[in-house]
Amino acid sequence: MDPEIYFLKYAFPCSFIIKQRNEISQSEYNLLEESAIRDIKLSRKFLEKIFFRAFERIDKVAADLNKDRWNLEVIKEYFINRHNDIIEQGMYSYAQAPESLKNLCKIHTGKVIDISREYLIVEYEQDKHRPVLSSLVKKVKKGDFVTIHYGYAVERISPSFQKVQSP
Repeated sequence: MDPEIYFLKYAFPCSFIIKQRNEISQSEYNLLEESAIRDIKLSRKFLEKIFFRAFERIDKVAADLNKDRWNLEVIKEYFINRHNDIIEQGMYSYAQAPESLKNLCKIHTGKVIDISREYLIVEYEQDKHRPVLSSLVKKVKKGDFVTIHYGYAVERISPSFQKVQSP
């Protein structure tokens, strides 16, 4: 998968907050949504402009790994292994966020236990359940494992999925 598409799958759920801050227009939000759902590759410059906060953090990961910010390994490392630590440490705007919002913002892995037309019910973290939109993942079945971010299932993963250990 192209790094731009992979990045947008994980970043798009945050675009609602960016829209609420009036940092993007409704048409930009719609473009992000359509692109995330349909796997449309957007320009790096556009993504970097919209998600500048994420790229400040991704740049630190890229430096640690001695790789370019758009390297797929760097983007995966950020979202899968480091994103939740930033939230748990209360860095940036997370310092003032309530626990419920912090939990919503974290990347979780879980098992799909039910499916409706647009939603999946995902079980994660020892019997917690969350309905999430299924529009970002393709061909998900009951029993599959997925990552979730905010109100979306983002990526179908193998049952043996493990976080990669940071260097």
